[in-house]
Amino acid sequence: EELGGKVKRITIRDQSSRWGSCTSAGALSFSWRLILAPPYVLDYLAAHEVAHLVEMNHSPRFWKVVAKICPATERAKRWLDTHGNDLHRYGIEE
Repeated sequence: EELGGKVKRITIRDQSSRWGSCTSAGALSFSWRLILAPPYVLDYLAAHEVAHLVEMNHSPRFWKVVAKICPATERAKRWLDTHGNDLHRYGIEE
């Protein structure tokens, strides 16, 4: 609410191609695989989805909101760039 949006629901899903999502109605969902990531990555992804409550895009304003909520944004993005593909594949049988 502090940002001007309200979270209606949070769900954890078996998403293998995205870390999270936010609907215009305020429903947030996250991949269960995030529990395997460092806490600062969880903070970043929560901030990312919450920022979509006020900006449903990835504009410069959106990224300013994310950075305000989560100072470790760049560190978390680097971690995901390095480890994200392996984490997405976790639990998928080939």
